[in-house]
Amino acid sequence: MSFPSTIKVAVVETSGIFTFKKNGASTVVSGSDGLLLNCLAEKLNFNYEVLVPTDGEWGALRNGTWTGIISMLANGSADIGMALMTVVEDRFRVIDYSTPYAVFERTFAAKEPGLMPKFMAFTYPFNINVWILLLLLIFAAAILFQKVMFKNESFLGSFILVLGSVVWQAIEKFTAASWKRILFGFWLTIATVMPFLYSTSFLSFLTMPGKLPGLENLEDLSNAVARGKYKCLTPKGTVDRVLLLASNIEYLRKLGEEIEKHNWEYCYKQNLDDIMNDSTALIISRQMMHMRFGNPSYINKAASKDTFGVWNIAVAISKKFCCKRRLNEVVQGILSGGLYKKWFDDTVFLENLKQHLNLKYTKPGIALTTEDLKAAFIILSIGLALSFLVFLVELCTAAKFHVNYFRC
Repeated sequence: MSFPSTIKVAVVETSGIFTFKKNGASTVVSGSDGLLLNCLAEKLNFNYEVLVPTDGEWGALRNGTWTGIISMLANGSADIGMALMTVVEDRFRVIDYSTPYAVFERTFAAKEPGLMPKFMAFTYPFNINVWILLLLLIFAAAILFQKVMFKNESFLGSFILVLGSVVWQAIEKFTAASWKRILFGFWLTIATVMPFLYSTSFLSFLTMPGKLPGLENLEDLSNAVARGKYKCLTPKGTVDRVLLLASNIEYLRKLGEEIEKHNWEYCYKQNLDDIMNDSTALIISRQMMHMRFGNPSYINKAASKDTFGVWNIAVAISKKFCCKRRLNEVVQGILSGGLYKKWFDDTVFLENLKQHLNLKYTKPGIALTTEDLKAAFIILSIGLALSFLVFLVELCTAAKFHVNYFRC
């Protein structure tokens, strides 16, 4: 049987993958799948008519009825479907597929977290465990030294002496036996090394603060969505939501339930930069993320470290189509020659080139400002205020009990 002279192609327009413009009787297509369609048309000598599903969906099973491109192929209103048509087992009941020509990893993308606030930068050099350990050491040393060395001091006095040694204050009039000096020398080693380590890294945290913890994987995303801190959107009319709901992994299933409950979805035609904010994540393939957002080095968005599926991309074919075998032969030839990968990489480069040309390089400033040191000044002010308050209390106490602090 000869190959049809004209075939109907159902697509969902996706920037970089498949876009078209009708110019009178002709149709101009672009994108990686558009180049694939042109190559198929040239090799098999056919013309094509591009159709778009009225609901703008690829195809999902809802209430026993298929939507989008799958519906058009099933009822015979289109011969083939292109543009990110994933191979899914349930669809084989109503359509066929060609040989897969690409593989996409399904994951999620979210904005990278912002910088850690500099207001609390004085606590960043050590983590919470180190701070707790240091405080316990100070209390333990104060108790120990008050028992064996500072016998004439109260616990408060011993604590102040030990705390002062941590901030490089000398302990005067110290006399003790040799073994006590060894014990005291061991403490002074700790009291010297810890502040040194703190001071060497403190300036680094002020000038180059680290990033807040973000979403590392799908489990983090699921937990964040369950707590109401994030919302997660799936592409409209895809099987992503169905596959999440059918997953055997509990946190993926819970994520799918939250998405289904709130009907969170987006369309590839939308400006994804406008959709993604600090509390929104998108289910997307790594390849499409590079296509839409560009190289990770130039953007403030990041993909998850894990994936929840690896989908084969193929040409969807109506079961009523006559020439699946011949179509497959050409697709296999294109795949063997690496042509589709080249088309896709070229399209990614051209899409990203526009973004790179619009980037404005600004030299990051590393000078310290008063804003950076605000916390230090606040702590200093609080300390001075408390010292002045203690001084006033001492004066009042001295006047009440007729104590003369200035007596020689």
